[in-house]
Amino acid sequence: MKSRLLLACLFCLFLAPPVHADDNPFSGGVFLGGRALNLDHQSANFNQYNGIVPGLFGGGGLGYDTDKYHFDVDAAYLGEDDMYLKASGGMWGSFKFSLFYTEFPHNYSFEDRTIYTDPGSQNLTLPGRASATPHNSDLWPSTSFDYKIVRKDVGGSVDVTAISPFFFNVTADRLQREGDMPWSGHNGLNSTAVSGFGQTVELPLPIDDHTTNANALLGWKNKQFYLALGASFSEYGDDAEFTRFQDPFTTGATQAFGTIVGPPDNKSWGVSFTGTARQLPLSSIFSLTAGWQENTSSTTLLDTIETGTQAAPTVTRLILSQPTFNGDVEYFNLGANLTSNPVKDLTTKLYFKYFDRRNDSDQVTFENPLSPASGTVTNALLGYDKTTAGGEATYRFLQNLKGIVGYDFTDTRYEGGEDFLTSPTPTALGVDNVLRTEDNTLKGGLVYNPFDWLGARLMYQYLDRGTDTELQAVPANVIANNVNRFDIGRQTQNMLKFTADLTPLETLDVSLEYAYKLDDYNDAVLGFQKVSENEFVLDGNYDFKGAKFFAFFDWDVSYIDEMGRSGSGSPSSAPASSGYNWNADMRNNNLAFGVGTTIPIIKDKLAFKLQWDSEKNEGYGDFTSQYYTSTITPGTTDIAPWDDYTRQNISAMVTYAYDKHLSFVFGFLYSQFKLNDGQLNGYQYVPSTSVYLTGAYTDQNYKANIYYVRACYRF
Repeated sequence: MKSRLLLACLFCLFLAPPVHADDNPFSGGVFLGGRALNLDHQSANFNQYNGIVPGLFGGGGLGYDTDKYHFDVDAAYLGEDDMYLKASGGMWGSFKFSLFYTEFPHNYSFEDRTIYTDPGSQNLTLPGRASATPHNSDLWPSTSFDYKIVRKDVGGSVDVTAISPFFFNVTADRLQREGDMPWSGHNGLNSTAVSGFGQTVELPLPIDDHTTNANALLGWKNKQFYLALGASFSEYGDDAEFTRFQDPFTTGATQAFGTIVGPPDNKSWGVSFTGTARQLPLSSIFSLTAGWQENTSSTTLLDTIETGTQAAPTVTRLILSQPTFNGDVEYFNLGANLTSNPVKDLTTKLYFKYFDRRNDSDQVTFENPLSPASGTVTNALLGYDKTTAGGEATYRFLQNLKGIVGYDFTDTRYEGGEDFLTSPTPTALGVDNVLRTEDNTLKGGLVYNPFDWLGARLMYQYLDRGTDTELQAVPANVIANNVNRFDIGRQTQNMLKFTADLTPLETLDVSLEYAYKLDDYNDAVLGFQKVSENEFVLDGNYDFKGAKFFAFFDWDVSYIDEMGRSGSGSPSSAPASSGYNWNADMRNNNLAFGVGTTIPIIKDKLAFKLQWDSEKNEGYGDFTSQYYTSTITPGTTDIAPWDDYTRQNISAMVTYAYDKHLSFVFGFLYSQFKLNDGQLNGYQYVPSTSVYLTGAYTDQNYKANIYYVRACYRF
């Protein structure tokens, strides 16, 4: 608290202008405030991305502006978890620069518990033998730690325009993340006490990584032409790539361990070109883009696997063709766009895009010495190229009516298609044996503006995605692990969107929007079958003698129909305990609305603002199965409250301007969130002997009352 107050006061003193005069080039302001917080219980969900706590806060800005130079600095919430600081300036017509620093948290959960002695470590160990791990969470060694990641981002940019018609720009930033997030460690050892899903321990996964980005752009432009050449570089480093944890389910003298693998270190660099030519024949504008990017990564491969039983785990070394994996993926893209007005009232647009993904990563072969007869396994390398060509035409039939039609064709060819030709009737389809997909997209629309106060727009789009003719002869688009690749399978899509803007009075604005989308995954035996969404949005604001009133309404209904399979066998096999199909119908209904007003009690002196926002989400998961048991029956598999939640915010604020320099704000905010989810209701630290939890999802609900006052001085 003292550090926050000291920083705020020092900042205010730093920003205080030395003089007051009509020709003073300085301007800006400082603010200092305090808040009181009444929270029914500590909730990381309430503070998910902010540092709202009781106490003082402050900040402000300072500007310096002359005919030659300009400089601005802006900062707020110094010393708090969500502070920021920004400075910018330059010389008019020559150059400008900016520097920034931001810091904010991502809070997952507070005051959690774990069976491990050192949460946040990359080597999570138990205080004793796994068999002695207590199930009573009060006896665990670590009873108070937070799931929290702190993000710190620092960077800046420089723009040079003094060399006109040339220009130059460079930007760079570095993002650092540190903390812990909840993760799941799985025990794959054989056990008669649990099902084939094994046992799970929830654990704190350490996060310690950084990302450095740099971009440069050099170009030339005038009224007719624009040319720019860019370069980019990005580097990611993970100082916590491997986290080793002790298996708490081991019952014998030999201890089993597990390893969680995070993202590896990687680098990316590329170049790009953009060119635009205007004032061409037929009032045309032509643009061309091209780019190349390469991403590389490197990691050490895990070469052991734990097998056996919980009483006697064993470690077996896998036979790998090489100890490391080096990733290398290149991207090429080329695009062209031509917009013209060939005749009166007609505007056309033609475009072409080409994208190529080439995968030159290592192919590593591994053999399981416990099962030599099963052969070797080699990772597949996905590569593809995508070509898109299309056009669009807009014709004005009347002064207030115009129509839009367009067509888009996309041809995607996948690497590895030769494997399909060697087996005309494969039993399983995956990326390696999908030769090609073709997308045909049609769109049309009308724009109608019959009056100055009324405008409407209706757009429709239809997508038909097909695979090549040989592939369509295969009766079932199913890959080996019984999951349909919906992104490359047969699909049709219908999209409709209607918008209208009404201004019947000079002081009244109303806008409404309706959107509909239906995805139908034709011929998909397993995976997504249909996905639909309907959304209706209404916004309005009214100004009456200086008083402003506004309201919004948003209603969204979505539906997902999915088919899956558990166990072995094909989808057409007779259902049995060893393998059966299941279906999930997931529905979601989201309703949000809000109203508010701003009333000037005394013009330019005293004002009052009030706002109320509310959101309610209701979800339902209807699961049916081909196979039931005496304990798993129809109805028991449904999830009735599926991501159900309510959220409300009520805010009131009074602003008082003492004079043109000094003003005060008095405010109140009430915020409430309540979650009702069948997957999290009844969440306990140890719900059964096969799971250890940490409390990561226990503090979702909250009720908060925030009172605050802020004084602002401007100069």
